Amino acid sequence: MAATKKMKVLMCCLGPETHNRGILTVSKMLRDAGIEVVYLGNIAAEEAIKVAIEEGVDVVGISSLSGGHMGVGRILLDLARKKGIDNKVGFIIGGVIPPLDIPKLKALGYKNVFPSGSTREQIINGFKEAMVA
Repeated sequence: MAATKKMKVLMCCLGPETHNRGILTVSKMLRDAGIEVVYLGNIAAEEAIKVAIEEGVDVVGISSLSGGHMGVGRILLDLARKKGIDNKVGFIIGGVIPPLDIPKLKALGYKNVFPSGSTREQIINGFKEAMVA
């Protein structure tokens, strides 16, 4: 019987993000659920894509609490497309995200979007659903 591969995710904040409580909480939730987490903290989108490729992650999770989710979210996915990983890695974004922006972020290519108040179960299941087959 073949062993199943452990899910591996990269977690980071992009741009001038100064709040990290949410991403630390979600990273711990994911670890507690048996998911391997590569935590980068604040980082440029270019570096996030580089590390995602080097680490061979299944999902990239972005935290945005400062209102820049549309701008940094677009930049990250544009870079993922340029590097050819947009169809190999799932992308998730969460944080302080207005409800009207959720369909816009999904249209950009985010598999799941988690606004404030999302439950542990929603988040963990959302990361698992975001894995590209």
